[in-house]
Amino acid sequence: MDQLEEKEFVRVATMYYEEGMTQAEIAKKIGVSRSLISKILLDAKKSGIVEIFINSKSAYTVNLERKLERKYDLKRVIIVDTSEVENNEISKTISREAALYLKEISKNTSSIGISWGESLRGLVSHYPYTNQSDITVFPLIGGMGDDYIDIHSNQLCYDLARKMRAKAKYLYAPALVSNERIKKELKDNPTIHAVFEESKTVDIALVGISSPFKESTMVKIGYLNQDDLSEIKANHVIGDINSRFFDATGEEADCMINRNVLGINLKEIQQIPTVMTIAYGDEKFNAIQVAVTKKLINVLITTDTIAMKLLEE
Repeated sequence: MDQLEEKEFVRVATMYYEEGMTQAEIAKKIGVSRSLISKILLDAKKSGIVEIFINSKSAYTVNLERKLERKYDLKRVIIVDTSEVENNEISKTISREAALYLKEISKNTSSIGISWGESLRGLVSHYPYTNQSDITVFPLIGGMGDDYIDIHSNQLCYDLARKMRAKAKYLYAPALVSNERIKKELKDNPTIHAVFEESKTVDIALVGISSPFKESTMVKIGYLNQDDLSEIKANHVIGDINSRFFDATGEEADCMINRNVLGINLKEIQQIPTVMTIAYGDEKFNAIQVAVTKKLINVLITTDTIAMKLLEE
């Protein structure tokens, strides 16, 4: 590049970056095409004449988010920088981020479906009070039970709808039944059937991802016993979404518990436009990796440590 050419590059870059002129304005001023101005600006960056610095501590996480979005073709990734958060505050920080993002994307939404679990309880607890009365919140899975009521889908539906001033529907059935005959009888109930079918067509699905073998909420609350764990292990299960257990291919495992869950399945969840999950912790990494690789979800809210591992794979 000769001195005259370099000076022209600097001139165009100055007009664009420092004076705030548009590419079309610069092209008209100089008397060239807009495409040539665009090429000059690109060449100026490639040659080092122009260097762009983003002066924000968010640059680190945004860079990770964009890399993950491109690598796994995700609609959105939100990452929490754990270096600035105490370990006991990570769950609260992620819950707040998830709640704020849900508030943003639900502005033009008519229906939201919610699964169950501790991560979704955190989201609902941190969701701000709004006036979104046009929204209806649906459970994606049954939720009746005597223990841990606050993390069941019906309770989460009620609490989220209350904060939104929205409407709520409920599945008056357990998440897990003892056999397929009972499941069929419940699904044939007109009220349950109607809610069940509507939940398949929501605009946004809020789901959790977990591993059944490490710190599993389903084990803690008694939904899974040792026989169940042995069966899903024999079926090479990696994780579960909406209490639907999947293997490394992203397909539902052929096990008794999957056949007895009263909730929409993974294929039905994949048909929902926005499937958002909050998932972090090393014990969930394999399940998260399969979920993003096999397109089980398309919005991921996680930590920088999980993000780095996903990028390394």
